[in-house]
Amino acid sequence: TKEQNAQKKALRDERRSHKPNAELIYPAKKLWEKLRLKELPKAERQAVMKDMMDLITGKVQEIIFKHDMSRIIQSCLKHGNEAQRNIIAGELVGHYLTLSKSMYGRFIVVKILHYCQKYREAIIKEFYGKVRQLIKHKEASEIIEDAYSTYANSAQRAALIQEFYGPEFRLFKIEDKKTLSEILEQNPAKKDTIMKHLLDTLTGCMEKGTVGFSIVHRGLLEYFEHADAKGIQAMMDVMKEQAVEILHTKEGAQVAMFCLLYASPKDRKAMLKTMKPFVVKICKEEYGHMVMLRMFDVVDDTVLMSKAILTEIVKEMEDIAKDKFGRRVILYLLAGRSPKYISPQSIELLAKGDLVRANTSKKDAAVRSAELLGYISPALISMIASKARSLTSEPLACQVVFETLLHANGDKTPAVNALLELAGVDPSETTSETPNVLTTMPTDRLYKNLVMSDYKAPKAEPSLHFAKALLSKISPYFGYYAEHSAFLVLALLENPETAAETKKLLQSKSSSSKSSITIQKELEKLVKGKPENELKAVRLILETLAK
Repeated sequence: TKEQNAQKKALRDERRSHKPNAELIYPAKKLWEKLRLKELPKAERQAVMKDMMDLITGKVQEIIFKHDMSRIIQSCLKHGNEAQRNIIAGELVGHYLTLSKSMYGRFIVVKILHYCQKYREAIIKEFYGKVRQLIKHKEASEIIEDAYSTYANSAQRAALIQEFYGPEFRLFKIEDKKTLSEILEQNPAKKDTIMKHLLDTLTGCMEKGTVGFSIVHRGLLEYFEHADAKGIQAMMDVMKEQAVEILHTKEGAQVAMFCLLYASPKDRKAMLKTMKPFVVKICKEEYGHMVMLRMFDVVDDTVLMSKAILTEIVKEMEDIAKDKFGRRVILYLLAGRSPKYISPQSIELLAKGDLVRANTSKKDAAVRSAELLGYISPALISMIASKARSLTSEPLACQVVFETLLHANGDKTPAVNALLELAGVDPSETTSETPNVLTTMPTDRLYKNLVMSDYKAPKAEPSLHFAKALLSKISPYFGYYAEHSAFLVLALLENPETAAETKKLLQSKSSSSKSSITIQKELEKLVKGKPENELKAVRLILETLAK
């Protein structure tokens, strides 16, 4: 009945009134119901925020650790203006360490780090002296990582990581030294102590499951850079199963590269086993793909590599070949450390491991590379033969096609024929779905480079004789290509195998033109009256013919 319901409500209200801050919490909840509505008009939201701030100002510390009020404060930080956010953040100064350890309070710290730039320094300073403890804490570890990776400046990041080095660094920060290398250069006698504390801290992080954090990756990298052989082996015992979890950051990928470099054959096998399910993802990682390159450099068991790693690459090869980072993995197998595809910094990083590799790997580098190339070549040639149109439509995949035809082992005829078939189509029959490969970027450059590979570095070994085959395919439409793909025609004219036939075609009547004049004359008419910086390839063709 209505009377019973009224009695129940009165009892509920009475119980609530006895709870701490009841006169604040329940009105705040009513306002929150409005504040969090997505479609709330801006003016109305501002009015609700004003009422909310009138209610909570001066009392934020008292209510912050309650689950429901934590959600309300988070909404205030999300929807409030800068001044309102700073009022909340200011009231919590001195409590951020405790909040970071709270199941609900930590979300408020995340929001304040995000929205209140003015208080970031104050929050990070509250963590000083407690970083080693917090990085192993279930809730607080995520706040430390967020502060370190997203909001801290370089000096603050250095101060946070220094606490991994031992107790004295919790109390006294070395502000002018930002890396462990700089600290050890100034205090070489402290190396053993620092490395011991660093190992203890990092081992604790592994056990607590915080190995995925970038601050831990920084510590791991510094450890590997300065540890002796015994220290590296101690870390390897812990890291070999977890290396796959750290490939998403720059430092983490470098740590995984160190692990592969120093690992025994047995440990490398264990690492390959953990990485096998994630090979495609690793290939497409901005930093992780470098781990694949190091793997190709150091793992002697190429049969294992083919079964565990290359088979996974082959399954998704087209997708990898089109990826910005993935194609570098395939190109490394084909062209090695070519500066065309790998940055100088990456080449330097890989080269640093060569001296260590001499002691940790037995197989000759050239033999290892040849064996890996032998495993992957048939799949590459087959892919181009069946997916030529799809691959040549992507600039990055064109690089894979080119290097495959230059360096892959085995009979490349199926791949060459697939490219020639695309080129031999009548230009008048091309559509937007099937564009002309000889007049469309990036394929026009691919065909030009393949023509040049017959006589100019980088050369195909053995020669593909691609120019001769291509010329026979496109000769019926030569007048069209002399105008619309002049650089390709120029390459044919410069190729010793096709120079005479190309010259003959250019000096003959165009079969695709109704005019009775030669292709050469048509090109002369085309450039007449045009500025010198236009139609450069056509001008070079005419200059070559005039010689």
